[in-house]
Amino acid sequence: MLFHSLRESFGQALATIGARKFRSLLTVLGVIIGTTSVILVSSVVTGLEENFAAMVERFGTSTIFVSKFDFGGPREPTFEERQRKDLTYEDGLVVAELPSVAAATACLGKWPGSRDAPIIKHRDRQANNPVLRGGDPAFLEARNMQMLSGRYYTDVESRHGVAVAVIGYDTAETLFGTTEAVGNEFTINGQIFRVVGVLEKSAARGMFPGSNWEDNCAIIPHATFRRLYPREKNYVIVAKARDGQLDRMVDDITRLLRKRRNVPFYKADDFHISTPNAEKEGFGKITLVLAAIVVPISGMALLIGGIGVLNIMLVSVTERTKEIGTRRALGARRRDIILQFLIEAMSLTGLGGSIGILAGLGISATLNVALPSLPSSVSAFWVAVGFVISVGIGLIAGLIPAIKAAYLDPAEALRYE
Repeated sequence: MLFHSLRESFGQALATIGARKFRSLLTVLGVIIGTTSVILVSSVVTGLEENFAAMVERFGTSTIFVSKFDFGGPREPTFEERQRKDLTYEDGLVVAELPSVAAATACLGKWPGSRDAPIIKHRDRQANNPVLRGGDPAFLEARNMQMLSGRYYTDVESRHGVAVAVIGYDTAETLFGTTEAVGNEFTINGQIFRVVGVLEKSAARGMFPGSNWEDNCAIIPHATFRRLYPREKNYVIVAKARDGQLDRMVDDITRLLRKRRNVPFYKADDFHISTPNAEKEGFGKITLVLAAIVVPISGMALLIGGIGVLNIMLVSVTERTKEIGTRRALGARRRDIILQFLIEAMSLTGLGGSIGILAGLGISATLNVALPSLPSSVSAFWVAVGFVISVGIGLIAGLIPAIKAAYLDPAEALRYE
């Protein structure tokens, strides 16, 4: 009996919506916009999280970075950080000897926009904003860099400062085009280098500003880098833990560097260690900020949509007063009238939510094609959430009109013109 009543009410709801198509569309426009926003934001956040997880996996879940400054945010280094002692190449050598460390080295770098930024050229072709890194072969191992072609430079080449380089995917493409890069020569600040290897595309490609430096880089032996930039002192230590020993490695490195840098027991570390977990927490804060900005906007659109549904359902009660009176006179109970109007409101917003979900899916797919640097991935969970929210708005917005309709006096309703 209940199923029959529900089916009948649902059929009446669809007939009513179909009879007033344009008005129904305008009524749920806010619901459509709100649901689209929910799907779109959740898909972008999910896509970023998946790409970030892939990036962490690619760089290594057991790799850490030790630096003089905390580079985990957009702020400038504090005065205290600027006064700290520099990390040294020898620090990297000692860290590499710890039993919990699989590979470690201290490396140097030159970035676009910095003083004496590197100029990397091959004949008339020049790399776009390249990054130059200098380190031992352990740097490549600790960063889990994968070779597309060629090889790493060797310890012998590194110790003797040979002019060889491993270059990024984009650097190879920019400098050599379709020509094989390995074995070819190019110049860094006018000095000739030979390419011994090309890196695979970075897993972080296009995720954040500066995140794809691997694709547009040249990595050269430490001694060779020192010859090019003898005054550069801003070392960063890259260390990779042995299996299951990440926490132990962090503790070992902390104790070792505090001892080497003569940090008293009552003072905080005068260096910063960046771990995969810390990076995940930092990324989580970014997604929370994004959600905190967009979710209220989506909520406002859904609220406006709910008010629109409430208003139009109240108008519908007035327009259909005589129909309600007739149904009551023929034996319809109050709960039947309430059920009819609730199902109509929920069908209306559910339809709007479905349109919003389809729009969100379409925009998400378009983003993946048009803006691959802004990955999006639609989760079935958020599709379900979007639909439930839209139907829930109909339930709440339709409650007052449904009760008003159910408690109309049948005799007065039949006389209504």
